[in-house]
Parts: sequence; C-alpha cells; structure tokens
Amino acid sequence: MENFKLDVQATKETSFERTPKLKMIEKLTFGIGDFGANFSWTFIASFITIYMTDTVGISAGIIGIIILVCRIFDGFSDIFMGTIIDNTNSRWGKAKPWVFMTAPVLGLLTFLLFNVPGGFGDTWKIIYVFVVYFLISVIFYTANNVAYSSLTSFMTTDEKERVSLGSIRFIFANIAVLSISAFTTVLVTSFGGGQQGWTWTAAIFAVLCAVPLMITGWFVNERNVAERKNKEQKTSFIPTLKVLFTNKYFILAIVLYLLWYLRQTETGARIYYATYIFDNPNVMGILSTASLLPLIIGLFFAPQIVGAYGLRKSVNAGLLVSVLGTGLMIFFSENLTGLVVATVINALGLVLLQAGLSAIVADVGDIVYWKSGVPVQGSVFSLTSAGMKIGQGLTAALVGFALEFGGYVANAAVQPVGAIYAIKTMFIYFPLVMIILMFITVTLLNYEKFMPRIRTDISNGHVGSERDKTILNN
Repeated sequence: MENFKLDVQATKETSFERTPKLKMIEKLTFGIGDFGANFSWTFIASFITIYMTDTVGISAGIIGIIILVCRIFDGFSDIFMGTIIDNTNSRWGKAKPWVFMTAPVLGLLTFLLFNVPGGFGDTWKIIYVFVVYFLISVIFYTANNVAYSSLTSFMTTDEKERVSLGSIRFIFANIAVLSISAFTTVLVTSFGGGQQGWTWTAAIFAVLCAVPLMITGWFVNERNVAERKNKEQKTSFIPTLKVLFTNKYFILAIVLYLLWYLRQTETGARIYYATYIFDNPNVMGILSTASLLPLIIGLFFAPQIVGAYGLRKSVNAGLLVSVLGTGLMIFFSENLTGLVVATVINALGLVLLQAGLSAIVADVGDIVYWKSGVPVQGSVFSLTSAGMKIGQGLTAALVGFALEFGGYVANAAVQPVGAIYAIKTMFIYFPLVMIILMFITVTLLNYEKFMPRIRTDISNGHVGSERDKTILNN
C-alpha cells in the first residue's frame, strides 16, 4: 500500500480545501448531461424488448439473454473504466474528456440499435443486435456514465452541494424519462409506424443524447481531485479493488444501487401493462407521468428535507411511504384512477433516495480515501455503476424471461393468464420486494454521524495510517 501514500501537503493545497459554492448555471450544465444519457439508456431499457419482439421478430427470451450476457461483461468494464479515470491526467480534467468524447458515438450506436437491417436473416439479426448492444453497454455508455457520475465527487466536497447536484441531475433525468415514455410511441406512429417510425424516432433521440452530454463534458469544472505523491504514479487496479471491497459501506452502496435498478422492472413492464391490462398502449404515458412527475417536483425540495432531517432518516421515511404506495398499487391493479394515485404516492416516497444516491457514493468514496489513503473518486463510482448496470441488465432480462415463462404471444389481442400475471409481477410485486430490501440497506448505512469528523481528518491531511482510527469505532 506504500505506493498509494499521498503527499499530505499537496493534498491540503489542492484537493481538500473546501470547494466554493457551485453556481446554479454550472449545476444545470451538469444536470443536462443526464437528460442526454437517458435518451440512450432509458430509451433502450424501455423499448428494446417490444421493438425487437414486435418489429424485428426476435423472441423476448433471446433479447433477455443478449442483455444479460452484455451486462455481465459490462460490470467488468465499469471496474476498468474507474481505474482509467483515476489515472487520466489531462488539462481538461479526469472525467470531463470521457464525457465529451464518448457522447457522439453513444448517440450513433443508439440509432443503429433501433435500425436492425430488414434484409438480414434471423441469425444475422441476433448477431447485429448483440454487437451493437455490446458496444453501447460494455464500452461507450460505460465510459460515458462512469465519468459523468464521478463528476459529483470531482466538482465539490460539500455534502449539501452533492445532494443538490444529485437532485438537479435526476430532475433532468426524469424529465427525459417522462418525455421518452410519453412521446416514443406517439412519434413512432406519427412517422408511419413499423421500422420507419423507429428509424426517425431513434434519429431524434440520438441527437438529444449526444448534444447535452457534450455540453456537460465541455463546460463543467473539476475542483476536488486527489493528488498522489508521485504525479507519474498510477493507481493500480488490484490494490484499488482491495481497499474498496474491504469497506462495508462501499459494499452496501453497490447493493443499494443494484436494488434501486432492480426495482425498475416496472419501467420495462410499463408498455406491456398499458397494452394488455388496460388495452391501450397510450396509457403508458399516463402511468409514466404518474411515476415521474412527482419525482421531478419532489427533487426540488429534497436538499432542504435532507438538510433538515439528515440523509438516512429522510430516505428511510420516504421508502416507507413508497411501500404504502406500492401496496395500494396491488389493490388498484386494474383500476386506472386508483393505480395512478397509488403510483404518485410510490413515486413521492422514492424522491429522497434518488436525490441522495450520488451523495451516498461520494461520501463512501471519502470514507474509503480517509481509511486507506487511496484516491478512488473514479473507481468508487465505476463499481456502483457496475451495480447499476448489472441491476438494469437483470431488470430487462427478468422482464423478458417473465414474459417468456408466462407464455407471452407478440401482438396477440389477448394474452394468456400466465403472461398477465408475469406483467403484474414485474410491474408491482417484484418492485415492492426491492423497496423493502432498500430500506434494510439504507438502515445499515449508518456512517452519517461520523462524517463531520472524517471530513475534518481529511481536511487536515490525516488519511490512511495517519487517520483517527477511533472515529468509526464509537
């Protein structure tokens, strides 16, 4: 671990002076990046299965396998990307260049994924989808998203500012998700339906993906960058993994991310729920609005609530509200009005966790650095991103497998009873279990009361072997 010791004086002069309060224009510039990212990731997560089954003719089970296999590789690529960011040294910063450079490629690949050549046979269609999806999930979205997420740590040391960045980021993200959910099927139909409709819709979304991310990558500033004693020294991969995975708070952060995204089987199942429970695909827009609009509104108030009551207490209170809302969704599963009300309650309960996720990871990064002396700003976000990707991959795969197991028949006017039950399970029952597990995980993240002393230690250059070892023992 000797290779990882920092120059304490240099650290005091650069990394751990209290960073200035961020201007709102920079917070908005940061937040717009997640607006762009969702026009790739959420678009794919929400519509890849129905596009492939109903337009391209690939079975839901095969799509589930493709997604799951790619996400396994994706988890490993996330880990490597974090180390790459920690070892990047450019005049533009560590994370910024990756956000900017990967954005146009990500937009292009998103367009290609929804343009499977009609002249291909079934085998070549599957190969085409696998290759394009692999490039997106394993390489370009990984590089972009790990870099973008780590900006929360690089931009500021202040916890309130980190919660504020998380709130603004997810306001933009939810606006994008709401727009995608509400307008995708409308756009596809307006452009003529079938492959032609998907082609024009994907073209628009590709631009909306690339441009905002390039704006973020170009204009935000990195202020909080941990320095090594030897500027030419590299942060080695295996020792970084060791200090991360021997920290219980880091493991809990990964589990929390995994559960958060596993809960989102409701996103992948929503179009099926609208189509086959309410016999109207356009109901997806209503359900999406009920799920996302309360999040968007609530995120404006999240920093004030967390500031008043603390992060862990606020998040767990919200999760209890979410459990209540999801329970009501079960009761009103086939009553649209009741389901919308229950969905709103569920969404309001999730506001504080969504706002606090990035702050939790940045805090955990500070704890790992304080305890080990290893600068892990990129790596800590890469591994929680791996949890996110694996969770999202499992989410999409679970929806596909559930439909296959339930006997789903593409484009059928009436689905078998098993398929209806599978749709309800992915939309309501499974997310409820994930919310309960999230409550337990957040309860175990009991570091908050120690953070002021840990930050004082860091600001004084007392990290690694020089830290106050009694802090977490109290």
